[in-house]
Amino acid sequence: MSKRFLIFFLFCFIVSTTLNAKELKKVTLQLSWFDQFQFAGYYMAKEKGFYEEAGFDVEIKPFTFGTDIPLEVSEGKIDFAVGRETLILERAKKRKIVALYALFQATPLVLLATEDSQIKSVNDFKNKRIMTTIDDSSEVSLKAMISSHNIQLSDLKFLKHTHNINDLVNKNTDIISAYISKTPYDLQKMGVKYTVFDPKKFGFDMYSDFLYTNENLINNEMHDVNAFKNASLKGWQYAYSHIKLSVDVILKKYNSQHLSKEALLFEANALKKLSYFKNEKLGLIKEDKVQRIYDLYNVMGLVENPINIEDFFLPFRFSEDVQLTQKELDYLKNKKSIKMCIIPNVMPYSGVKGEFAIGFVADYIELIKRKLNIKIDLVKTETMTETLAFLKDKKCDMIPGIQMTEERKSYLNFSNPYLKVPFVLVTRNNEPFYNDISNLHQTIALVKGYAISELLKRKYKNIKFVDVETIDEALKQISKGEVFGTISPLSTALYKIQNLKITNIKISSKLDETNNIRVGVVKDETLLFDILDKTVNSIGNSTVNNLLNKWLYVQYDKEVDYGFLWKVLALFILISGAILYRQKLLKTMNKELQKSVEEKTQELIQINNQLEERIKTEVEKNLKKDRLLSRQSKMAAMGEMIENIAHQWRQPLSIITTGASGLRLKKEFGHLDDDFFNETINTIISTSKHLSSTVNDFMYFFKPQENKSEFFVKDCVKKCLELLKPKLKDVHIIEDFQDIKIVGFQNELVQVFMNIITNAIDALESSNDEKMIFIKIYSINNSSVIKIKDNAGGIPEDIINKVSEPYFTTKHKSQGTGIGLYMCEEIVKQHMNGQLKIKNVTYTYNGKEYKGAQFSVVLLD
Repeated sequence: MSKRFLIFFLFCFIVSTTLNAKELKKVTLQLSWFDQFQFAGYYMAKEKGFYEEAGFDVEIKPFTFGTDIPLEVSEGKIDFAVGRETLILERAKKRKIVALYALFQATPLVLLATEDSQIKSVNDFKNKRIMTTIDDSSEVSLKAMISSHNIQLSDLKFLKHTHNINDLVNKNTDIISAYISKTPYDLQKMGVKYTVFDPKKFGFDMYSDFLYTNENLINNEMHDVNAFKNASLKGWQYAYSHIKLSVDVILKKYNSQHLSKEALLFEANALKKLSYFKNEKLGLIKEDKVQRIYDLYNVMGLVENPINIEDFFLPFRFSEDVQLTQKELDYLKNKKSIKMCIIPNVMPYSGVKGEFAIGFVADYIELIKRKLNIKIDLVKTETMTETLAFLKDKKCDMIPGIQMTEERKSYLNFSNPYLKVPFVLVTRNNEPFYNDISNLHQTIALVKGYAISELLKRKYKNIKFVDVETIDEALKQISKGEVFGTISPLSTALYKIQNLKITNIKISSKLDETNNIRVGVVKDETLLFDILDKTVNSIGNSTVNNLLNKWLYVQYDKEVDYGFLWKVLALFILISGAILYRQKLLKTMNKELQKSVEEKTQELIQINNQLEERIKTEVEKNLKKDRLLSRQSKMAAMGEMIENIAHQWRQPLSIITTGASGLRLKKEFGHLDDDFFNETINTIISTSKHLSSTVNDFMYFFKPQENKSEFFVKDCVKKCLELLKPKLKDVHIIEDFQDIKIVGFQNELVQVFMNIITNAIDALESSNDEKMIFIKIYSINNSSVIKIKDNAGGIPEDIINKVSEPYFTTKHKSQGTGIGLYMCEEIVKQHMNGQLKIKNVTYTYNGKEYKGAQFSVVLLD
C-alpha cells in the first residue's frame, strides 16, 4: 500500500512540476571569434543554469567567416552578439544595434614584433609590413597609437592576416596584430622574444567585447534584455572567480580550436586584468570614455553618419529599476510624507515660487517621487543658513541638493554625487579673463553656508572674502563696484546674470574646484537614506543632464507697465483725432482738385510700386551679400585662430611627448626613479594646463559680444599681440601707448587689430630688412587714434584704394578671401563709430629711412 502511494505521489509531483514549469524563451547569442576563454562567461552562464534561471534557452552560435553579424542583429535574425570597439562604426551605418555593457575596459588588441626585427618603438613602424585583419586595422586604438607618433597609415604596407604566428617568426611580416591574451603565450612557448605595442600604454584604453542587441528588443522586451544582460554578467563573475573550473568546462565542451589547458589559463588571467582595468565593476561603460572613442573615430573621418551615443549605449538610455527590500517597501507604505528642505535662491538648481520648489532639483525630486510613488512636501526656508539649521533641528527629513562637508556629516548621511558643478569667478565687464586667481588682491563676496567657503579661504590667502546672504546680493554689489567679484556655481551665475538683467558683469575665471551635488538625509532616517541612495544610483547621467539643460534655456516672463501703456494709448488717441480732423479739412479743400490730379496720381502710384519693388530687390541682394561676407569673415577669423592655436601648442606638445618618451626609456632600462618620475609628471601636467589656458584665451576673444564695455585700448592691443605671438617671433614690435579708455565692443576691436597686424606680418615675409611693426595709441581732438605701420615697402598705389573692397585680395586664393579689411572697415564704422584710414608713409627710424603701409583706426568719443 505504501509503495503504491509513493509511486502515486511521485507521479503527481512530476505532473505538477511539468504543468507549472515556466516555458523557456529561445534566444541566440553570436560569438565574435572561435571558442576560447574570451567567451567563458557566456559558457558558464549556460552551464551553471544562470540563463535558465532568467527564463532563457540560449543557443550559442559559433563564429564563421563572412557573416555580417551587426546586420544580422539589426534585422533581428540574431538576438544578442559580442562585438569589438568598431561596433560604434556599425551604428554609424544606421544599423539598429544597442550595446548593453563593455566586458573589457581596455582592448586586448595589440601589435607585436620580434626583437630580431629591431622595431623598438612605434616610430620604427615607418615603411614596415604589418599583417592585420580589416576589423583590426579599423580599430581606433591602433590607429590613434600609430598616428600619435606622426606615422601615416600610407607609410605602412598592410598584409592580409593569415592567423599563423609563424609568418611573424619567419619574417614574412614585420608586425602582426594579435590579442595580448593569446599570441604572446604562443611566442613564449616557441622561445621567441617579442615586443608588445599596447594602445592603453599610450593612453588609448578603448572598450572592447560589447554585448549588444537590437532596437526592437530594447523597445518591446526591455525586461528580457536586462535579464539576459544580468545573467551574462553573473556568468562572467563566476568564470573569473573559478578560472580553473571554467577552463575544464571549455576543454570538455567548447574547444573547437584544440587549445591547451595552459593556453586557456594564460588567456583567462590576461582577460581578467582587462575586464577590471582601472575599475572594480564588471561591464561598466562611462559616457565620457565612450564620447572620447567616438570623437577619435570622427576626427579620423571614419564615421559615415553622426550618432547620438546616448542612443547606442543602454546605460545612457534608461535608468535602472530601484530594487527595494521588503522592510524598505513597508517603510514607504507607512510613511505619510517626506519633509524636504532646499537651498533657496540658487537657480537654476533650486528656488521657491509660492509654495512650490522650482528648478533642476525640483524636477529631480519629481523623478524620485514617480520612481518610489511617495509624497514629498516642501518645508520653506529663506536662506541657506536657515536651511542648514532646519536640517540640524530635524525639521526636514532630507535635502535633495547639497555638498558634503565634514561638519555636515555629523547630522546628515550623503548619497553618491549625481551632478558635478564647476565654480566660476564673476566680476565687472572691464576685468580680463583670469587663468589663475591666486595672485588677486581683491575683495570677493561669498554666500553664507557655501561648503566651498572654507576651502577657498585656505587656498586663496591674498583674497579678502566677505559674507552675503544670497547670490543676488553679491551680484548687485559687483555691479555697483562695492566688491570685486563673487564665486558661484557656473549655471547659477549664468542664470542670475540673465534673469537679473545686470549688463555690466561677466564670468572672468573658471576655478579648479567643483561642487559635487548629493542627496542628504538626516542621521535618524537610515531606511530613508538607503532608499534614496538606491534611487540616486538608478538615475542615469543623461537623465540628469537633460533635466539640467531644461533650466539652462530659460524663458523669462515680461512685466507689463500698464501706466506707460495708458500714456501711449492716450497719445495715440490724441494724434488720431488730430489726423482725422486734418483729413476732413483736406478732403473739403481737395475735392475740386481731385479730378485734375487723378491721372498724375495714378502714374505716380505706378512709378512708386515699381520703385518699391526695385528697392526691395536691391536691399535683399545687399543683405544676402552682407550675411555672406560676415560668415566668410568669421570663417577666416576661425582659420586664423586655429593656426595660432597650432603655433601655441607645438612646443608644449613637444615637451609632453619628450617627457613621456623619457619616462618610457627610463622604465625600459630600469633607471626610472621617483624624482625623475615626479618631475616629468609635474612638467606634463603644468604644460597641459598651459594648453587649456591657450584654448580659453582664444575662446574668450572670439565669442560674440552683445553689450558694449569699457576697456583700455592698450590692453586690447597687447592681448592681440599675445594671441599672435607665434607669428611675431621674427618681427620687432615698437610700442608707443597712452592710457586711453574707451567704450565699445572689445572682442570685435581685437579682430580688427589681428587682421591688420596679420596682413603686416604677411607683407613682411618677403622683406630682407629688419622686420618691424610700429603701434601708436594716442588721443587728439576728442578722438582715440591707433596707428599701425610696417616697413614692408607699402601697398602699390594702383590698388591701395581697393584693398578694403569686398573680395579684393593680393594673396593666393588658398590664403585669402579678400573680405578681412572690408569687414574691419565695417566693424570700425558701424559698431565703433569710427573710421579706418589706409595710406603709404615714408619715415625715419634710428637714422634710417623706411617705407610701409599705415592703418589708422580713429574712434570718435
